[in-house]
Amino acid sequence: MEIRKLIASVAFALLVVGVHAQSFTEQEVAIQIVSHQADEPSSAGDTMRLAGTLTLPIGVEGKVPAVILITGSGAQNRDEELLGHKPFKVIAENLSSHGYAVLRCDDRGVGGSTGDVVHATTFDFANDVAFQVRYLQNKKEFNIDPNRIFLFGHSEGATVAAIVAAKQPCSPHPVAGVAMLGGSALDGRELLLQQNEAIFRLRGVADSLIERRLACMRELFNVCDTLFLGKDADTVKRLNQAFRPLFKRHSQGLTKEQKQQIGLTSVECYGWALTMATPWSLTFLTLNPSDYIAQLRCPLLAMVGDKDAQVPPVNLQLIEQVCLRHHVPCTIHLMKDVNHLGQKCETGAVEEYATLGQAPCDEVLDVLLQWLSVLNQK
Repeated sequence: MEIRKLIASVAFALLVVGVHAQSFTEQEVAIQIVSHQADEPSSAGDTMRLAGTLTLPIGVEGKVPAVILITGSGAQNRDEELLGHKPFKVIAENLSSHGYAVLRCDDRGVGGSTGDVVHATTFDFANDVAFQVRYLQNKKEFNIDPNRIFLFGHSEGATVAAIVAAKQPCSPHPVAGVAMLGGSALDGRELLLQQNEAIFRLRGVADSLIERRLACMRELFNVCDTLFLGKDADTVKRLNQAFRPLFKRHSQGLTKEQKQQIGLTSVECYGWALTMATPWSLTFLTLNPSDYIAQLRCPLLAMVGDKDAQVPPVNLQLIEQVCLRHHVPCTIHLMKDVNHLGQKCETGAVEEYATLGQAPCDEVLDVLLQWLSVLNQK
């Protein structure tokens, strides 16, 4: 790109980037979020502000389609930055260079966004995304087509996308389509069991030890079902007291090294108590993404890597089954040698993420772009 073009763009407070055959502009946006209005349980619905980046294509005639990127679990910034990778920046720049407006925001309580993330649940994040949809629909100056706003969710973000799209199938401007990368079709407890089995198996842990950990987790989840968990300061203490006998029983006869290998230690017991005491975890355990996938009336793209250890590829088959059973128009794509971050990989182990190449890989970008292109030709 010529230097004089870059200088000119800075003069207008916009960054002009040349990628592929087309340029785009990038600008900061702020979105006001009001109290949670959905009928699902919510723990953190105060008025707040989301800070984000909107990339807009240059040289496109007429109204442009838009894609909102939705991060996975944990406190994430707008780029979904992890271990030196910025997957959402890669996706946004690629899509905008092909004619799409793309919005990506810092999660509540992260970066430039305000709000309570400690007490937030998946439904709160869905509420935040619903406001992002309305923001793009109402901002006439961006020249965005309100009938062509798509959602792209990664990991938990895939569930959030399904919730948002399922809730407004008959609104004046329903979500035009949902794309998922590493999305689950199971409730949280079943997914965690799958995830733990896959991760420990990749680490070469013996089957007998893995089964001990999974058995302990199943009982741990049952305790969460039966033990009243309020918002008082004693919740972590009460959970830790309830979990300790489980960890002691399932680790009986193991060496210190074996206990550490599968996380059946007192330190990990307390860690589980801290985690399970959060509103997000309690919602995650019982929330089933399939309930919302089944309600979709817009096209769905589901992508999963065959070496995804965090959301094992069996979830792709389950998503397809739900879509077929409920007549949801879906495109299913299993990617060879791809992990949960959408990277080309060797084993799929979490420990590989920092050492691998671009996240997501070109295959993810190409499949997403092709799917969007077909829908926008209709």
